Amino acid sequence: MTSGGGDTVPVFASEQAIDRYARSIDREKERIRALYEEGGEADQYIVVTGSRVEGPNITNTQEEGVDEGGIVKATSDFLVVLRRGRLFTIRHGDDQLVPAGQIDVFPPGAEDPDDAWYDEMLVRGNTIVVIGYSYGDDGTEISRFTLADDGGLTYRDTHYVKSQEYYSSRNYASRRIGDTLILYSPSNMNWTKWRESLPSVGKRIAEDEVEETHRVSLDNFHIPQRYVDTPHPDLDTLHTVTRCDLLSEDFECSSQMILGSWSRNFYITRDAVFVWTSEANSWRVKDDDDNPAMLYRFDLATDDVTAIGVRGSPVDQFSFLQDDEDDKLHVVVDGDSYGDAMWGSEFSLGGSALLQLPLDMFGDGSAEAPKWAYRGLPSIEGYRKQNRYVGRHLLYGGGYYGDEDETPQLYVSPIDKGWVQRIELPHGVSRIDMIGGDGFVAGEAEDDALGFSAILLDDGSGTARLGSTFLLPSAEEGENRSQAFFFRPDAGAEDGESGTLALPVNRELDDDRYEFLGRATSLAFLRREDRELKEAGTLDTEYQRSVPDQCVASCTDWYGNARPIFLGERMFALLGYELIEGDLKNGRITERRRIDFAPNPLSAAEERATAVDQ
Repeated sequence: MTSGGGDTVPVFASEQAIDRYARSIDREKERIRALYEEGGEADQYIVVTGSRVEGPNITNTQEEGVDEGGIVKATSDFLVVLRRGRLFTIRHGDDQLVPAGQIDVFPPGAEDPDDAWYDEMLVRGNTIVVIGYSYGDDGTEISRFTLADDGGLTYRDTHYVKSQEYYSSRNYASRRIGDTLILYSPSNMNWTKWRESLPSVGKRIAEDEVEETHRVSLDNFHIPQRYVDTPHPDLDTLHTVTRCDLLSEDFECSSQMILGSWSRNFYITRDAVFVWTSEANSWRVKDDDDNPAMLYRFDLATDDVTAIGVRGSPVDQFSFLQDDEDDKLHVVVDGDSYGDAMWGSEFSLGGSALLQLPLDMFGDGSAEAPKWAYRGLPSIEGYRKQNRYVGRHLLYGGGYYGDEDETPQLYVSPIDKGWVQRIELPHGVSRIDMIGGDGFVAGEAEDDALGFSAILLDDGSGTARLGSTFLLPSAEEGENRSQAFFFRPDAGAEDGESGTLALPVNRELDDDRYEFLGRATSLAFLRREDRELKEAGTLDTEYQRSVPDQCVASCTDWYGNARPIFLGERMFALLGYELIEGDLKNGRITERRRIDFAPNPLSAAEERATAVDQ
């Protein structure tokens, strides 16, 4: 039925083999349906027990050398901003700050542009790529634009990857490594019409007309050996990793696809894509709880796909760390997590453990990670968990949403040791990041304050301790995205003992949802001087209400609308349609100048009529 070596995940040998497998799935569904009707159902839970010349990098990314789709990017002369269905360029070269261009991101002539959400952007040279999800076209939409020397923008083309919605409250659908765009996308598997379910890439050739340019071949349709041997009806999702040449004329793409269950997490490094899918177990059938979750590794150099059975589920992409020093993959898992689709990362329960998996254990998917590879971790109190690796330490904490100040504890564990430290904080934990070689934690404190703490880490001894802390009165986080934070070390401060950090805050304390909907009122700046945190001030929006912008597509800031931008020695606050440049002197930031780049509807319409490549 399948082909491939024993060290990699098999692929289906032919269409007839898939037809036979589909019939096996149908028979298994009928068997389970009969058992269910006879009253054979039982609740079940899997529980983990135990205690080219690159532009300037202005994005706080998880992995060095792997850019993530975001809402603002930089070239040597321009900032490029994606907001509410439009691209904007702002000239920063030669000490300027001047709006230069704008264009709609939906394809020219689109009849229903409000059918799509445009969330992420990547830049390579003078090519700008916008990633969105089109409900009208049932797929991930990828549009390319050309940036001119004067900041003008022209539309180039649009392609679609057939998929379900990719949205995650924490993860990003796209990455860029050099000239290569990497996309993760899930899609439903309809076994009775499996040929129609296979993902494909198509090019928009005319208004509402898409021509297929690439379809996943059977040579790249993988199924782990354990499910070759035992078909299961919960194998209902195709998880696809697509790579495209950003700069190629025809947008050349290749794809690898695996068969798995619906819930998933994914993590991308410079050499691999890891996809974790949940257990294929049916709650309708008593004792159907023995199937493990599956962890897949897509090798970006060889195209090999390998897998291993695992237990539990990660919270988000920050639960993963590829350890090149020890050739291991470290993953924080909880017994009952929901994957990173939509809002799943905001809920995580059950016992916690750290999986420390040697990379050479990956194979055809028939084996399972041994029990000794899991190290028990203390569980947090609450369901909203944050986790992050800083150097060779794991930091995690959390609580109940909106009440994180009631659980002001951080857990720190060196990945090379067996212990866990509990550190008491003067505030809760809603963000964990890094400042040089140390950790950084932010979270709400008593009396409506927002707290910040440095966590001093010693990789040699593995120990950690609370460093400097600061409480900002009458404030809460204005964004939840990892890219909303940035730390720039001072020149010569190789360990980050001194530098400047910034993140969006909200000073209108009337709605906990601000961090998800992009309504920050300020960018808060802090100085770190010889490891001591000191307030540096804020750059504030002048808008008191929403700006009328005649938005026609993607009119909610699901990825937020505020970012700190450190560009050489200059620093900026992006707040909606305002870009504010700050001047940091003697440890305090003041406004140097600001621009308002809110769209002019007439000029936008004129650009739509003229800015299409012929």
